[in-house]
Amino acid sequence: MPRPGLSKSKLLSFLQCSKRLWLEVHRPDAAEFSTEAERGFAVGYSVGEVARQLVPGGVLIGGDDNLDDALAETQKQISAGAETLFESTFEHEGVLVRADILTRSARGALEITEVKASTRVKDYQLSDAAIQKWVITQAGLRVDSIAIDHVNADFVYPGDGRYQGLFQHVPVDKEIGRLLREVPKWVDDARRTLAGAEPKIEMGPHCEDPFTCPFQDYCSALAGKTEYPVTILPYGRKTVTRLIAEGYRDIREIPADSLGSENHERVRRVTQSGKPEFDESVREAMRAFPYPRYFMDFETMYPAVPLWKGTSPYQQQPFQWSCHIESKAGDLKHHEFLDTSGNAPMEAFLVSLLPVLGTKGPIFTYNASFERRRLEELAEMFPNFAEAISKVIDRIEDLLPLTRVHYYHPAMKGSWSLKSVMPTIDSSLDYENLDEVQEGGGAQVAYLEILAPETPADRRAKLTEALRRYCRRDTEALVRLAHFLESGK
Repeated sequence: MPRPGLSKSKLLSFLQCSKRLWLEVHRPDAAEFSTEAERGFAVGYSVGEVARQLVPGGVLIGGDDNLDDALAETQKQISAGAETLFESTFEHEGVLVRADILTRSARGALEITEVKASTRVKDYQLSDAAIQKWVITQAGLRVDSIAIDHVNADFVYPGDGRYQGLFQHVPVDKEIGRLLREVPKWVDDARRTLAGAEPKIEMGPHCEDPFTCPFQDYCSALAGKTEYPVTILPYGRKTVTRLIAEGYRDIREIPADSLGSENHERVRRVTQSGKPEFDESVREAMRAFPYPRYFMDFETMYPAVPLWKGTSPYQQQPFQWSCHIESKAGDLKHHEFLDTSGNAPMEAFLVSLLPVLGTKGPIFTYNASFERRRLEELAEMFPNFAEAISKVIDRIEDLLPLTRVHYYHPAMKGSWSLKSVMPTIDSSLDYENLDEVQEGGGAQVAYLEILAPETPADRRAKLTEALRRYCRRDTEALVRLAHFLESGK
């Protein structure tokens, strides 16, 4: 029986969890990738594309569909003396890697550069680099150095496609010295894993570290999926680890008063009773807010590769807002903004928003630190509006802490996100009723697709309408939540 092939990514999966590797090879159909994971793939691709543009004259090795061709083309280019290769492909004893950038200096020395979308070198990236260097040296090449190019968070895009300075070049030869000696053992252990039965490994913190595992639904079902697993305890990593070690799987199994956190105890108590808890004192707090009342939500994008002059990697850039305004008589008016022109939307976002917000009345948001920080950033970008922005910030009220302190329903499953709260109050405002865009990550993906020149007009129109519905749903939900907190129904 031939040995199963391995790649750098599969070895990294093995280092996270041997069961993940086994499932990737033997049960790939069980993987379920989130919108956020898909976005991560797209970010990595965009960063890699820019990195190649910054090294002119390089030869891109194809062969995604036929790695034998990629191996042969790599050897051909190296033999011909190519100075720079992109996606050069190497194999040693069935372990295959592709180097992002392979360069040859005037004196013939080879350097590997791995391009990463992170803003610093992370521990798992050192393992990545060690695997890369080990395979390439074992394949017969002398690698003088290996480095990681990560995104420089301080880079400010000057425009016109000038991305010099987007990356920081960090040599990691010293850091991976010990890991290089470990790679052969990783390979042997990974092969033993693949040759055996499916590993029996309990779910735990490793399911999210360093990557979100796409097999979590499979593993939870295999373990006897429970409707209320202990993993839903909010911010409870250490507690969850302890509970699992003690044999608990379902929150309803946990004895009363055995959790140190008051909030964890509330989640346990409400889950066991099956009945929501609503603290009536919040009604007085809500009644104290005057009218008109504003309900505001922002959508932002934060690309790794800046699109607009003067912006930086991962800078939050608002492109859409929704606002419902409620009068004392109960009348509701809706206003919105969405810029799909392809131009930097931030100033138009601000100029359209400020008149709608008026000069008096509370402005309700959910997790207000997000909107406050975006407004502060806009004040820095557009100082002429700083005074008006400051007055808006002073009026912002946060419905999240009021909800967290005064309300919990079993169906929220440990989460006070608006998307978890709303179905327990008003099923007509369930975000799963929306198509295309159902959460913030999806909104960013949709917006970038709208901006892409190759997106067809009908697709662009459909995504634009989906974004409008999604952002409007957020402020509709805020209105309904405020009514619920004030009335209890």
